[in-house]
Amino acid sequence: MGSKTSIMLRPEEIQTISDKTGFTTREIVRLYNRFACLDKTRSGSLRREDLQNIPEFSVNPLCGRVIEAFFWDSDEVNFMQFAILLSTFRPIRKATVTEFNNREGKIRFLFRLYDVDKDNRLSKDDFHEVLSGLVGGTVDPDEMEKVIMRAIDEAVVSTQST
Repeated sequence: MGSKTSIMLRPEEIQTISDKTGFTTREIVRLYNRFACLDKTRSGSLRREDLQNIPEFSVNPLCGRVIEAFFWDSDEVNFMQFAILLSTFRPIRKATVTEFNNREGKIRFLFRLYDVDKDNRLSKDDFHEVLSGLVGGTVDPDEMEKVIMRAIDEAVVSTQST
């Protein structure tokens, strides 16, 4: 905890981040230290390239989509934005439901993952691009079309029944 990066967060900043994300102080300090390691330019923000350079992440077929979802509104994210985005991946527990770590926040993130063209609509083309990234050329194009149409049909039926 005595590292230079861990003491750059003030207690009130840690409390604000905890209130918004549900992360504990210890988790926030760990995230901040990781953020500082990723911030190669020491600018206080991350860019797409900073995340693309994480070896374990770059091999994930959804890497590009997750990065786009992180950088939905801008070309950089500061530590607060980074922590809020990562809180989306936390399990929802009644005691730690926050403004961002809730069902709607998770749905919003998933929507951004699939809305490839950022037109605020999920289209067949969006699904096709994401699915192609996941399975590559291993699935017959006709079969992929069937999977996409079935997913869209199920989503429509689900929406109509609520």
